[in-house]
Amino acid sequence: MVYGIIVYAMIGYEWSATKFFWYIFFMFFNFLYFTYLGMMTAAMTPNLPIAGLISGATMTSWNLFSGFLVPHPVSFSFV
Repeated sequence: MVYGIIVYAMIGYEWSATKFFWYIFFMFFNFLYFTYLGMMTAAMTPNLPIAGLISGATMTSWNLFSGFLVPHPVSFSFV
């Protein structure tokens, strides 16, 4: 909850109970599926280095295509 309050305030979302609890809900399940992905790859692969490689590549791809690492376009006006 402390993490949720700090990050919610830093992002600058509107302060309402409904939106805050939806944010906590989605962040909780986001942490869950990242954790379960790591557990699944550790169970499916023959050793931990291969599991770390597969899990790391998958998480990097998810972060890249979810929009966290894609910058916003910058427009320059030369008037």
